Amino acid sequence: MKRSRHNSKILSPINGILFLFVLLSICILTLICPVAESNEPLPELNPQASPLDEINRPLLFKRLVAAFDREYAAHVRKNKSKNLSDDMAVYYLRQELQALIDMWRATGKSAYLEQANIRVVKAIGDAKSNKRPLLRRHLPRGTWPCFFLKEAEGQTGGHNQLCDFQGAAGFLMVADALRQTGLDDWKNIADFVEQNIVEKWLFYSPSIKPEDLQNSRSKIYLLDVLNTARDIREHFAVICMDLNKLGYSKYPYKQWAEFLTSLYIGSRSDLRQSPPETLGLGRQAPRDWGILPYESTGGYVWYFIPDWRRKGKTAILDTAHANRTVWLAARAYHDGLIDKAGLDMFIETFKKQIWKPQKNPFYFVNFVDGSDVTYIDPKHGVLPPGYKGHVWFGWHRLAAYDNAVKDLFISLAYDLTNGGPNMPLSQNKTMENAPLCFYAWAARLLAPDGKPDEFP
Repeated sequence: MKRSRHNSKILSPINGILFLFVLLSICILTLICPVAESNEPLPELNPQASPLDEINRPLLFKRLVAAFDREYAAHVRKNKSKNLSDDMAVYYLRQELQALIDMWRATGKSAYLEQANIRVVKAIGDAKSNKRPLLRRHLPRGTWPCFFLKEAEGQTGGHNQLCDFQGAAGFLMVADALRQTGLDDWKNIADFVEQNIVEKWLFYSPSIKPEDLQNSRSKIYLLDVLNTARDIREHFAVICMDLNKLGYSKYPYKQWAEFLTSLYIGSRSDLRQSPPETLGLGRQAPRDWGILPYESTGGYVWYFIPDWRRKGKTAILDTAHANRTVWLAARAYHDGLIDKAGLDMFIETFKKQIWKPQKNPFYFVNFVDGSDVTYIDPKHGVLPPGYKGHVWFGWHRLAAYDNAVKDLFISLAYDLTNGGPNMPLSQNKTMENAPLCFYAWAARLLAPDGKPDEFP
């Protein structure tokens, strides 16, 4: 697989815009850190050159690493007593693990990977100490380690696939990295995912037997047990890729990964088109399968059908939830399940529909079709245009394959080291794990052996 090309020393148009914005911020601001946990100043760059210039790259790399370390130290102090089995903690832990792995890749220092392992072991221990009955129609389906979600308590006893699968996707990133370094701890993590998350949901329905998941119709049973939300199924596709890569074969993980990828990353011409294998899937055929070419930009659009917020409606995915689709697409490309042309269309989606540098160098719209209306959040109310356009746990992966996107993410991370003066108010700036992920990914993009096109 080809690595991304080195950037030219000549300023591109986006470099020029970013250069002017960042230099202005340097002139008017003293150094502002995201979390003022240390009086040690971050390494400064040569103000006579672009932050992206070759002369600044070694200093910028050191600056990003120092910013990450300071931010992460504050994060650990804030969350040291937090129970990782409660209140969506494992949902957000996935992003923390992503950042730690990126830092391990960027620096080659095992301490970051060891910390990721420590966090996963704690999460698993917290869940094992929090066993709860799994309920289906108020009847018990065994007692399992639980990443408890209060709003699911009445339906399932507090178990839910979103937290389970998002957490498991993070756990397996760590397991894969540990195995690559020759550490045995990886197997305990992968065993937990298979035995306490995957199998819990595979046999949620009492009518499903082990043999049902081994025959040619296993994908139908799989769709029956998975939540119908496409982003949850996208997580599960990546889990299957990881378990297959780690050598697990109790279930047909490879076939399931290929099937779910073809179903949710497969191209469709319009919303009336039936998915592949419709006759075989029967009533399990999802309405929101696939991605649609967006002819005006050369990118894609895709949907929640039905909209999980408004029953009976169809909804273009918001940029935030679409991170999972793009992560799956990048992983599918890495594993040879989609071609470069397919990946390039996601890059075009990002550059021509999501990113709006004419508004601000770091402005990203709320919805994948380029629309930027307000976003209705069940927990946080009405969010303004651009606020939900966060791009740090899926969309960011496209920077491994496109120099303009690479420059963008490096520049965004640099701006954050100054307090983000050029960033509009959005969840890219306000969510706790966002700076960690931006710093770590930009450091990985800059590192000589960061391997941003590798997974994890």
